[in-house]
Amino acid sequence: MVSILVPVYNAAPYLGECLASLTGQTYTDLQIVLINDGSTDNSMDVLKELSRNDGRIEVYSQPNRGVATTRSHLLSKAKGDFVLFVDSDDWIELDTVQRLVDEQARGDYDIVSFQMNRPAVDADRHYDRTSVIQLFLEHVTFRGSLCDKLIRRELFKDVEIDKTVSYGEDAFIVWQVLLKANKVSVLKDVFYHYRVNENSLSRQRFNGKKFSAYTTWERICADTDETWPQFSDVAHARFACEMTQILRDAARSGYPHNSNVRLLQEQVRRNGHLIGKTGISSWKMSAYAWLVSHNYWLAGRFAHLK
Repeated sequence: MVSILVPVYNAAPYLGECLASLTGQTYTDLQIVLINDGSTDNSMDVLKELSRNDGRIEVYSQPNRGVATTRSHLLSKAKGDFVLFVDSDDWIELDTVQRLVDEQARGDYDIVSFQMNRPAVDADRHYDRTSVIQLFLEHVTFRGSLCDKLIRRELFKDVEIDKTVSYGEDAFIVWQVLLKANKVSVLKDVFYHYRVNENSLSRQRFNGKKFSAYTTWERICADTDETWPQFSDVAHARFACEMTQILRDAARSGYPHNSNVRLLQEQVRRNGHLIGKTGISSWKMSAYAWLVSHNYWLAGRFAHLK
């Protein structure tokens, strides 16, 4: 069985398309769990109506607690051998689960990753744990999203979901899962269609919630330094890249130059040189990292560099 887990918040206009792509899967041994996270629109009414004729669908509701708490709640309801997360305003191809289950069975993979919207790899690849750890830290062809991966459910046992982190929380969950995975497959095919939602945190005008990503990457770097020291430079370079992008968004929006901004600037000043050394991003990112870490307001005028 595959458990498809869907957090729902103010997604009423998109739930029909999302749920149709799940109930219409050619692979039918599914548990489809949806949790309404205190939506203020009519999402719950839509869910009740759409779930009426399919016994595989389970609908729950909770007061608004945010996506991290909702993901934890969803995992507590999962009964399948494998888990697939889908956001409520997105949709997947109708043969997605069948293709993923077939691939998993071919190599007894703990994780089968695939592409969202457009391919980032030109061929299917297979990795052991050490190789995929490096791939994750490079964060180009294997990123921290939960929505592009079929994951063995038992890997989530004892995974910490930090409810204080509201931006980049998926990356820390994926990181912990990877530390337990032995074999990973990365497919070149696009199965997942991501909708750009202007109401999502990533699209909203900058606010302080994005600074919580600092915690995620600080922990990932600490784990890497302790267990995978051969990848320490890559981990800290990625940390610098992620903080640079947050600083760019903050500067571009005119966010105050406060203690959170200064904390991120200090981190980028300390590790920004590793971006060029490791080659994990472009020279523009390296140059902008230096700029934003030394002159926050001037950096806002050059926010097109990334």
